[in-house]
Amino acid sequence: MDFTDDIARPSRPAALVVGGTGYLGRFVCAGLAEAGYEVTAVARRAAALPPGCHLYLADLAAATTADLGRFLDLVRPRVVVNAAGALWRVTEHDMARSNRELVARLVGVITAGREHIRLVHLGSVYEYGAQPAGCRVLTEDTPEHPVTPYARSKLAGTRIVTDAVAARRLDGVVLRLSATIGPHAPAESLFGGLAGRLARRPETLEVPELSGERDFLDVRDAACAVVKAVKISATPPVLNVARGRPSSVAGLVDRLIRISGVPVRTVTVPRPAGRRDADSGPQLVDVSAARRTLRWIPQHRPGESLHALWRTASDTPALHRRAASG
Repeated sequence: MDFTDDIARPSRPAALVVGGTGYLGRFVCAGLAEAGYEVTAVARRAAALPPGCHLYLADLAAATTADLGRFLDLVRPRVVVNAAGALWRVTEHDMARSNRELVARLVGVITAGREHIRLVHLGSVYEYGAQPAGCRVLTEDTPEHPVTPYARSKLAGTRIVTDAVAARRLDGVVLRLSATIGPHAPAESLFGGLAGRLARRPETLEVPELSGERDFLDVRDAACAVVKAVKISATPPVLNVARGRPSSVAGLVDRLIRISGVPVRTVTVPRPAGRRDADSGPQLVDVSAARRTLRWIPQHRPGESLHALWRTASDTPALHRRAASG
């Protein structure tokens, strides 16, 4: 892979965000830029980034170790945030490649005798998987029992990071994020998909079978935790980052429909197979360590997240054109 030399030398502390054009990655880029970092986002696909952030198109999962090392030498980051990952509409091979192999390559290059670089790797609370009966509270010490290919591949990536931290070869932390919602949620996600369909004002809305509770974290609060983790080196190797309060999934879907104001009739359809939360059971995520270590408190309630999601889903040029012609 050809990494050209046209990357400008940073004039401020530099941050590299792998997967920087993704849903969470763009919010991380914005937060780091606001915090004073010179941000380079690297991703396979182009997308709009916040002002002052540089985009470099490349597939780091396909890069050789030598190519990746050369790229880091050009960017010269003080911090690398790995927000990349394969989740939706991908094969198990894709998950292994992005969620495990890329992490191994990043850790190997960062620890290969370069100037000090801090790694913030984004994991998932789904790594905890199915817990024994009676175990509801998930702490960083809870044994992991991942069920899905996604959860297993994410746990493999986490262990690559934590093993390097334990061996004192790496200054890094894994932030295990709960499911994120909020503005610009992707169409592949439950709430992003529902909001996108509601924005087309259908008469009937297909809703997958819903049950139980999940901890939903606003994407802006997740990005805030990442920025704080970038700045604080004295952290445990793993921190749970969630709202700390589960919400009824069905209740939030009903609330999104009410927020939209669309007079729609709902039809229940089977939930797609292979979803990332399959068989994980109820999850109450303990976030006391992140609150204490990062001095971080989530600011957005799920209702606020849904309002922000609806604003971005309904505010599109196509919708404005339709309204004007009607």
